[in-house]
Amino acid sequence: MKARRMQRAAAGNSALSLRQRFSLVLCVLFVSLAGSAVDLHALPETVSVRVTDVTPVSFSVIWMTDVAADPEVEVYRDSAMQSRITDQLAITAMPSASPEVAQAAKSRGIMKVRVAGLEPSTVYFVKTVTKDPAVPSNVACSTVQTVTTAAGIMTYSGAGGTARPIANDLLSFRTYLMPASAGDAKPNLGQLVVLEEEGAAYPVSAFAGDRINTPEGLIDLNNLFGPGYRSLPVAGGEKVVLRIYRGGTLSTLAHYRRLATSTGMTYVAEPAKGFFADINLDGRVDDQDFVEFRKQYRTSPDSLSYNPDFNFVEDPEGKVDAREFSRFVKEYGRTDVK
Repeated sequence: MKARRMQRAAAGNSALSLRQRFSLVLCVLFVSLAGSAVDLHALPETVSVRVTDVTPVSFSVIWMTDVAADPEVEVYRDSAMQSRITDQLAITAMPSASPEVAQAAKSRGIMKVRVAGLEPSTVYFVKTVTKDPAVPSNVACSTVQTVTTAAGIMTYSGAGGTARPIANDLLSFRTYLMPASAGDAKPNLGQLVVLEEEGAAYPVSAFAGDRINTPEGLIDLNNLFGPGYRSLPVAGGEKVVLRIYRGGTLSTLAHYRRLATSTGMTYVAEPAKGFFADINLDGRVDDQDFVEFRKQYRTSPDSLSYNPDFNFVEDPEGKVDAREFSRFVKEYGRTDVK
């Protein structure tokens, strides 16, 4: 395990900018000055760090780690991290109203922190801080993330020259249930659903089991902000990517979907699948789709990386194998996918 972490760290460090390296050095130096020797080989891994759920006065930071840590962040007004404002803000770890969900997410190594008390249209800088609960002196810091808060909540759109109220729907997405979860009263509790929309400046996220029964996650599309960092109207049919933070493997699953047609009234809708071979929903079956398919080839339902979207052929085993490949090949090269 330690050797693998060292190899990943070496590969990642080669791609770091000077500022990012400096940030990591500061983090390690801070722990050293606290009076404890740091075992660099045992630092928690920190992956898939993203800024999400950006509003005029708040944002969230999500990431995954290989330890059941208590998530923390540090917030600054400048990229050089000279003006620290963390103590001036309202920092909330995990879904504070759902302790059971928060505990499940923590046990999976899935972290989320909400930062509030911010100013609209303002640039902030944030980094995650992950402490190993078994060895508190071992602390991992992420590279600095830059975030610009939204300008404001625009409740009306000017489509067709007429001011229309924006009432985006709630989206419900059911996360994949592994066979081993059979009999579990609350399967997938604490997994994180992250929705990316091409017109949105930042993704939005929600925990499975938070305000909805597991294994579903409930996302409020009103939290999507588009050009000018103002509310993004959703008409329906927009392509989205739903990434699932599952924990355990430090990897994510990607599901390509289209949003349901908006009714003008807020209700819970489910996204729609597209043509099976057009995996990324760009209207073509090409090399990009094959790259996605190849990642899933030879996976089975009990694999942590298994994605049911690639099970093109219904069969008892549910594996992604030669039968799926054969069906995919027959559609390869199409450019007329609706």
